[in-house]
Formats: sequence, structure tokens, C-alpha cells
Amino acid sequence: MIRSASPGQVRLLDVLDCGVALFDSEARILLWNHWMERSSGMKAADVHGRTLEEVFGDQVSTVLSRTVRDACTDGLSALLSNQLHRYPIPLTRGSGTRAVAMEQSVLVRPLPRCSDVQGAVCVMQVSDVSSAVRRERHLRESRTELRLRNRAIEASSQGIIIVDARKEGRPIIYANPAFTVITGYTAEEVLGRNCKFLQGPDVDQPGLDAIRAALSEQREGMAVLRNYRKDGTLFWNELLVSPVFDTDGVLTNFVGIQRDISKRRKIEEQRDQAMADLRQANEKLSHEQRFTATVLRTIGALVAVVDRRGRIVSFNRACETATGLPEKQALGTRLADLIPDQGAWGYFRLDQGATTPPQGLRTGLVSHSGDRRSIRWSFSHLTNGDEMATHLICTGIDVTERDRAYALLQSERTILEMVARAEPLDSLMGRLCEMIESQLPEQRASLTLLDARSERFVRAIGPSLSPDFLSVFEGREVAPSLASCGPVAHFGHPHYSYDVLRDPNWSEFREVCEASGVRSCWSVPILSSDQAVLGSFDCYGAMPHLPDNSSIEVLLRAARIASIAIERHRAAERIQYLALYDQLTGLANRALLSDRLQSATSHAMRHDGKLALLFIDLDGFKPINDAYGHDAGDVVLAAVGSRVRAALRTTDTAARIGGDEFVLLIEDVQNAASVTVVADKVLRTLCQPVQWQGETLHVGASIGIALFPQDATDADALLTAADDAMYRAKQAGKNRWVWGQEQRLIGDLGAGSPSMP
Repeated sequence: MIRSASPGQVRLLDVLDCGVALFDSEARILLWNHWMERSSGMKAADVHGRTLEEVFGDQVSTVLSRTVRDACTDGLSALLSNQLHRYPIPLTRGSGTRAVAMEQSVLVRPLPRCSDVQGAVCVMQVSDVSSAVRRERHLRESRTELRLRNRAIEASSQGIIIVDARKEGRPIIYANPAFTVITGYTAEEVLGRNCKFLQGPDVDQPGLDAIRAALSEQREGMAVLRNYRKDGTLFWNELLVSPVFDTDGVLTNFVGIQRDISKRRKIEEQRDQAMADLRQANEKLSHEQRFTATVLRTIGALVAVVDRRGRIVSFNRACETATGLPEKQALGTRLADLIPDQGAWGYFRLDQGATTPPQGLRTGLVSHSGDRRSIRWSFSHLTNGDEMATHLICTGIDVTERDRAYALLQSERTILEMVARAEPLDSLMGRLCEMIESQLPEQRASLTLLDARSERFVRAIGPSLSPDFLSVFEGREVAPSLASCGPVAHFGHPHYSYDVLRDPNWSEFREVCEASGVRSCWSVPILSSDQAVLGSFDCYGAMPHLPDNSSIEVLLRAARIASIAIERHRAAERIQYLALYDQLTGLANRALLSDRLQSATSHAMRHDGKLALLFIDLDGFKPINDAYGHDAGDVVLAAVGSRVRAALRTTDTAARIGGDEFVLLIEDVQNAASVTVVADKVLRTLCQPVQWQGETLHVGASIGIALFPQDATDADALLTAADDAMYRAKQAGKNRWVWGQEQRLIGDLGAGSPSMP
């Protein structure tokens, strides 16, 4: 083959845009074209007569080496795909000073039998690996996005319903929470029904034809419809229906995605009306009169007309209001100078060959005072007689408040999720303050919480305020003259202080206000579900100021969320208290006693310590119940609870485990005498009379004492030993204490006598 190749054929191989290599029967290189020289960086003379392993070492793919040898010896062809074999030959392409890795597709074929050389020819095509990497990354991201979409359906702000396409009437089988928010119908109210009930009397709307055609043709369809909420109010529904097929291609469901665009529809109608007015004026007026301010000033949307270079030639009143620039000052300047998004500047002029500006382009707009608004733009051209665009009409809708409302809803949802997860109250309140500060950037927010009786401020939370400022309210009693939180807590109504340095309510706090840079305070009450005041939500400003209606609405919404969080937190604390404490006496119940007794015995065993358990059964309690009723008995039990609690150290535990049975857990016992002192003290205090409705009630107590580890080495056995000792005290005459072991040696725990009093 080589002998018969002409110089022209060899030159042809050198100009090919692919690699060509020729191997002999021993897989040694006979031909190495210019493409291979450039890509490998090795001259043909340097590789001639060498194998791929000798040229590239262990960098060459073993699959390629084996394929070349199979072609040379056995005449086998092969195509190596980069999907299976990466970098068969380690080629690189220069890109400046950086080498770029290449992916390759290699064709290996044996030489024809008629040639005078036995061997193989290798043809190599390459491309950038970066594109494959991007495709693989895109595939992974797409899979992740699919999983996220499934989880996002429930949290979607758009209404989503799924209907069964296989059943007659296509009944609804699923509706997400946003559907309820938009329509007012709960999922239970719509399941099994056809979506037609949302149409009300408007059964012949133009958009319905598009939806019906999509359903009939089993394809995706979209339309804007007039729908009606449960309360009968009209809303504009942007509805997208999409079919769902099973793996066999059979239609199973339709998914409907609805979005309430009533506000947008109203704005678009205003804009369309404005544009219609403008077009009508252009038809009636001459070329010079098309840009008169008379027409433009009647339009509520922002309308600016710019020439081909983007310079303003007309600027309506809405633009003046949004930018703070009078029209005379704005004329001749570039509209793009007011827009901070540099990537969008080209859309506001005609002389740079830019593509048609997108309808619905969103940009920022910076006013003369530095305030930033969010604007959604639409564009249209004015042309001359030659149909050449001479001016660009830029119509903008201010969507700042809508974006702010959306951000507020997102923050509220996040905080309510934190409430549902029972996160700490301080974290919830701090996040709530941050939400308010994001909505009202000039304000610093805090919450001042009341005690359970709404009589005293117990805590103030405000991440952006200094602890010194917040601490002045903690521990203060509610009073109508106490700053702003006092009248809020006292009357349950909002209180707005224009200037705290002049407000008499703030007279004693003026120094700390000046130190903290506080000049105004807006406070609203945090009300429980039964309208009790839980605290106040406060916003502090650096300048004298009163809130506008939108600021008040934000504060009231924050106060409602704070109320939910506080009530849930208190309910959780109450539930925990009821689970561990006796409601009548306030003492620990059997469950809490068992837990503490297990912990105490484990600690004593590890540290060679000692503890005592006193089992108390009241003497004479049943006759009181029989004679005076359970109300009198409850008064006696409550008195017993408070008395035994007072007889113990704070480290000890008093528990009520039955009707008139009490247990005292005394830890770190040093000697028997210390235990008998406690038993004597309990007997004396319980013998004191209890007054009830003019009656003097008397009870006594029989006490059994068990010591750990002398009487028992585990919690259950210790409680049993104390119980047995209590019964011996009953049998011995009541109103006394008895040791767990009747025969106890003096000095078992040190000095002290085990005898009864």
C-alpha cells in the first residue's frame, strides 16, 4: 500500500481534518499524518517503527492497543466510542497556554488483503470533552430538578389539580393547597367533581374552546378564563392543561395549573388601554404631535419615548413620580442611565442592532433620591413613512409592591414551617424581626413578651437592637405610661410614637434611646386567639416618623404570626408540664419520679453515694373525704403538697404517686440522722391543721424509709422497701416513721438513731 501511494495521495492524507495512522503486522507505525503530528506533538519520523505503547506508554488506552493488534493479526475491524473508552490516545489541542482535553471516536480497520503490506489503518475523529461534560452535568441537574419538582408541588404558589382522564366527566383526584387559597374550595369539596363548576355562568368563553380542543386532542393547552371563587367573586385564571400518558402511551390524567392573574390582568388592561389611547392619538395627530405630553400624562403606567440612541424625548408623569426627575430635566438624557442592570441597556435604544426587546423585561429603576423600584417593561416602535423605526416607546409597570408582597409571603411561610417544627421561640422571634426589617429597611424590629398573666414584661427579643436597649423593658410591670409597649399591653391597641424624645411616655428612656439611635416607635399588640395580650411587636426608626397603611399591615401580619408561635410554644410547655407533674399539688407525678429515681440510683452506684426514699401515706384522709367531700380532700392534698415541698432541699424531689400517697427522694445522704430529721420535719408540718370553709381539718402521716444501697440496690426494689416500711408504720400505730429494715444497726450510715419518735 505504501509502495503504491503517490505523493499526491500522501499529501491528501496530510490535509484531512482527522487523524490517520498506518500499522504493520506487528502493530508498528508506518504512516503518521500531519493531523496526528499536530494533535500528539510528535513528528512522523519520531514515531515510525514504534508501537503505540512505546510512543505513549501507559497513557494510551489498553482497549485501543488491543484493537489495533487484533486488526493487524486477525483482520478484525472495530469502532471505539468515547462513551465506553475515554482518551484512546492522549491528544490535546492548544488553547493559548492551556491544553484542552479531547474526546475521540476511533475507527480501526485491517488493510485489504490485496495490499502488499499486512497491518491496519486507524482513523481518529475528536471533539471537545467540555461539551460532553456539560451534557452529563445537565443530565444530573435535570434529574435533581425532577425530584425537587415533585416536592415543590405541595408548596407551589400556583393552583395544581389532577383529573382522571379515564373516567367519565374527568373528575378531580387531587388539588394542592394553593388551589384552596386561590378558589376558596377545599380539596374535599372538589374531589370527584368536574372543573366546570369554576366557570359559573360563563360557559361560552373564548378561552374554553382552546382548553376543550386541547383535552379532545390530548395535548397541552393554555388559556385565560373568567372563573369564580367559592364566595362568588370573579378572578382571572391563567390555566395550563397538560396530558399525562402511561408507559404504553395511553392517556391517564390531565394536570391543570392555574394562576390568579386578576391583578396582572387589571394592570395589563390599563396598559393596553394606554397603548390604545396612544395609537389613536398617533392616527389623529401629525408626526410632530405624536409625542405631546398631553396624551402621555393621562396614562397611569410609566411611558418613556426614546430616540434611536436611547435619549429621552418624552417622559410622562408616572415616570416623573417613579424617578423623582421632572420631564424637562430628563429630556435628552439616556433612559438606560436610570437602570442599574447593564445587561439590559441595549434594549432601550435602536442604533446598536440589538434584538427585539423582550415583552415583560424586568429591570430595576433608580430614582433621583437613590430609591430602587422594580419595573416590568414592554416595548413598541414608532416608524416613519419608510417603515423604519425611529423611536422606541418603553412602557413600564411598577411591580415593586407585588414583589415585596411575594417576599413577605415567602418569609411568612418559612416562619410558619419553623413553628410547625417546634423550633425554639427565640429563633422564631428573631426570624420574624428579620422579616419585618426586610420589608421596612429603615426600621429595627423587636418583640416584648408578657408573663402568663399579662402583668409584667419578661423578655425582649430584637437581633438588630443592643442588649442594653432591650433590657430596660424586661421585668417592668404593665402600665399605660410605659413607653409604647405599656399602653399596647394595657389597652390591647396599637400605639405609634412619632418622636420618642418628645413623647412623655418615653421620658425615662430618652438617654438609652439617644445612645441607640432611636427616634420613633411603632407598637402593635400580639393577641392570643381569645384576644388576651401576649406582648407587643415594636419597630424603631432612626428618624421621627409615623407608619403608613402598608407598614401597619406588615406589622399586624407579623403580630399574628408571633401570636401563633407564642401560643404553640406555651401549649407545648403546658403539655410537657401535664405529662410530668400532678395538677392538684404541683408535685412530680409517678412518671417523673421514676425517671429521677433511676437517675439518682445510677449516679449513687457510680460514685458510691447514698440516698433515701420516704414513702408517705396520709392518716385520717378518708374520713375527711367521706365527711366533707372531695373538694375538702383536694384542699388538704394541695396543702400537703406545698408543705412537703417546703420541707425538702431544692435538689430533692417530692412526688404524688396516688390518691393520698407521696414519695420523697433525698439524694446525697450523709448519715441516718439527716434522714430522720427530714422525716420528723415532715411529720410535724403535716400534723398542722388545714382550714376549709370554717372547718379545721387534721391529718397525720405514716412514713416508710428505705436507704440505698442498704435496703435495695435498684429503683423498683427501693420503692417497694419504702412501701413495706410504711405499712409497718401503719401497723405500729400510725403518725410515725419506720426504717426499711426493722433491725438496723446504729451507725450503718454514721451517727444517728433508727428508733421511731
